[in-house]
Amino acid sequence: MIKEYFKNAKWLLFFRLCYEKIQEVSVLTKYIANGDMNKTARKLETELFICAHSIEKGMSIGAVRAGFGKKKVRGLLKDLQHYIEIGGDIEFVEDVCSIINKYVDFNKQLGCGMDDIYTEFDSFVKRNVPSCVFSEEVGIYKKSYSDVAFANQFTFDKFSQSRFSVRDFGEEKIDFNKVLSALKICQKTPSACNRQSYKIYVYKDENLRNKIFELQGGCKGFYNDMQVAILICGDLCGYKINELNQVYVDSGIYGMNMLYALHYEGLAAIPLTMAFKQKKISLVRQQMNIPENEIPCMLIGVGSYKKGEYKVAVSKRKSFEEYTVVK
Repeated sequence: MIKEYFKNAKWLLFFRLCYEKIQEVSVLTKYIANGDMNKTARKLETELFICAHSIEKGMSIGAVRAGFGKKKVRGLLKDLQHYIEIGGDIEFVEDVCSIINKYVDFNKQLGCGMDDIYTEFDSFVKRNVPSCVFSEEVGIYKKSYSDVAFANQFTFDKFSQSRFSVRDFGEEKIDFNKVLSALKICQKTPSACNRQSYKIYVYKDENLRNKIFELQGGCKGFYNDMQVAILICGDLCGYKINELNQVYVDSGIYGMNMLYALHYEGLAAIPLTMAFKQKKISLVRQQMNIPENEIPCMLIGVGSYKKGEYKVAVSKRKSFEEYTVVK
């Protein structure tokens, strides 16, 4: 009984958590991308990934503003130059250049003058990657609703590859029963020891869903087109001291399962990050009336597909062989 008391006493647990976190902070300080980012090519690559993908995302929004992102592209070219100088991967540089090339063409088609950006970009390519062949596996795809309509008849390999994050939503009202069906499908989501320590908030009220989208902040150009917000939270009461990260693992598995379930139901969806500093997480909890023991882990926006053609970001993926080790 004495052993159990000390094992579960809150005052002692505080010090045990501090010890665990101090060790974690030591590793994080050494390895996360923020530390000496401009001195380490692999870390700077993280920032370049984020910036390049934001350009792709901008092109995939329904009501996109012509000429968007010029300042961001200029900054990206500057950072790419530094990335090369500290030994960055040239193949990655070529992929980013392919995205910028698509960006220039995209804005030209919208009637936006891009001569200033093109001059800077052309000079960068000639100086650094003169033999670059621009890839077509970047930018945006134009998809058809018929691709979605038959997705639930595919074998899983084709079904999983047919899902895209959507920012170019249709106006047709969705059948909310399909959202409920997706939630029912997700009942079988695996979790640590089957604890199912997630809490799901579904916001279909316009004021509530717009509030959570505004708090998230990454969907300003299209959140009014989404009709439902699904917030996936993890309940800390379901985990012990050796499982501090398991709350995110279980919530992430649930989130991916939900994206597949929504796709199966023929609904357009996009996962939106909830990876924020504690100050903002506290604001989300306060504004959305979420208990302190629940951690917001992922937000999913749901809407309808356009019945004709719609745009999606290509978001080129690495070959599994690049990051897989078989022993």
